[in-house]
Amino acid sequence: MSERHESTDPAKVTCEVCMAEVPHDDAKSMESSDYVVYFCGLDCYDRWVDDGQEEESGE
Repeated sequence: MSERHESTDPAKVTCEVCMAEVPHDDAKSMESSDYVVYFCGLDCYDRWVDDGQEEESGE
């Protein structure tokens, strides 16, 4: 009989902006039809939105 060893460490994702690794359950996410982007908090999310708006306006 084989034993299953389940990890006790929570699954981690990487913040899109600062690249910090955060537990999946604590991460904020922005879902799109094709992908999901994770953030460690609202500050990084706001930076990501601001950067995207600058790119669209050509600044």
